[in-house]
Amino acid sequence: MEPEVRAADERLRSWLRRAGRSAAPSKNYGATKAPIDDDDDDAAHLAGMQQVEEEETIARRVARRCRRVMCLLLSGVAIMLFITMMAAGYVAINDSDEIAFVTLGDWGCGPDNCRVPPTAPEGFHHGGSHQLSVAHKMAKAAEEISSKFVLALGDNFYWGGVNSDTDPLWKTVWLDRFSHESLQTPWYAILGNHDHYGNAEAQIDFSRKKLDCTHFKVCPSRWVLPRYWYSVVVPSDSKKFDVQFVFIDTVILAEGASMALAEEKMKSGLPPHLKPEDIDKWKKWAGQRKAMAKLQLEWFEHALNTSTADWLIVAGHYPVFSGGEHGNTPELQEQVLPLLKKYNVDAYLAGHDHTLQHLEDGGVHYFVSGSGALNGEYHPLPQSLFGTTQNGFMAHRIKQDSMEVQMINSQGEMVNKVVLRRKRNKGTQGSALENDLSAQVDSLGKRVEKKVFRIF
Repeated sequence: MEPEVRAADERLRSWLRRAGRSAAPSKNYGATKAPIDDDDDDAAHLAGMQQVEEEETIARRVARRCRRVMCLLLSGVAIMLFITMMAAGYVAINDSDEIAFVTLGDWGCGPDNCRVPPTAPEGFHHGGSHQLSVAHKMAKAAEEISSKFVLALGDNFYWGGVNSDTDPLWKTVWLDRFSHESLQTPWYAILGNHDHYGNAEAQIDFSRKKLDCTHFKVCPSRWVLPRYWYSVVVPSDSKKFDVQFVFIDTVILAEGASMALAEEKMKSGLPPHLKPEDIDKWKKWAGQRKAMAKLQLEWFEHALNTSTADWLIVAGHYPVFSGGEHGNTPELQEQVLPLLKKYNVDAYLAGHDHTLQHLEDGGVHYFVSGSGALNGEYHPLPQSLFGTTQNGFMAHRIKQDSMEVQMINSQGEMVNKVVLRRKRNKGTQGSALENDLSAQVDSLGKRVEKKVFRIF
């Protein structure tokens, strides 16, 4: 084969190989000057070219297989990353769609203020140590559920409330005992009968002046008690649903309707800062107490009637129904119970009886969380679903369509769990006239509170 022909042949074969076409020899392709007559040389060349082609084919196959394996591996990694991101997103949505909090009632025992004589009922002994145990376990539960706030259901300071907004009990009973990081959240408080035995107005002033921060240097301020009765709407982080809490002063409501509680108050003895003439003056104000109860009921019904919240929860110190040592509160059954049913309230939270209870009546669920420091009695009622005299608290987790309530004792053990389904649908907000009326009622309430309750 002449050099020119061989060179042309090799160039053509190379081009065919790069183009992906067969490079098998042909007698005449590329032969422009003379026919191929060197058969041995051509056969040797053909064998060499076939070996090269086979090696290149094997290499291409290996490359294709490697590419397939890499694609499969990368696809698997991508799928795993997608699943992980979806799972993380799902957890985040769950967290943002949950309003968690804890409730604690009748917890007002510090290291010294709850001492009782040996003849006192067994449940009144060791209140300080019981309260401390409850505080530790409540802090742990609050951390686990990412609690956003605490509901303090009254009898915040035994036995006679506080004397002033700088009373040492603020520090020894509350600030020192509930210093855990998970409890450095708002404490929405209401007043109990023992708080009214002392200077109830001082607990309101403490909130208005933010004295836990400005006086006791525990910041930011946590105590929330702007007036004797008030309401708070708490939205979920995602803004997909909300909960309205309506806090009422059941001591005012009950005493305004009956003198029986007033007599009980006088029998318990006078706090040190009160004198007999103060009680005489208080008795003369019985008519104004009734007026205060009437005013609060008007505000209460207005708050329920104009609520547009997905969940509606009412909290008061006295229970409507209770199988505890004090039992039912007839005045609340007469005045409050019909409104709870009429306006489709989901739950009523209370203390007073030193127990943990769950009751149900007419579609409204009643929870008694009053064993934050002391132990009482329990005798089941027809409405009772659960009850215990163990010290403890409750942990609540509200989602868009369900509310879980756990009852936890001072050892940190869950003794009962309840899951409620939402029954309310969003309504429409009240008119401007209704909102203006609410502001007027609230303003009037503040003025009358100052006038009637300053001595307490």
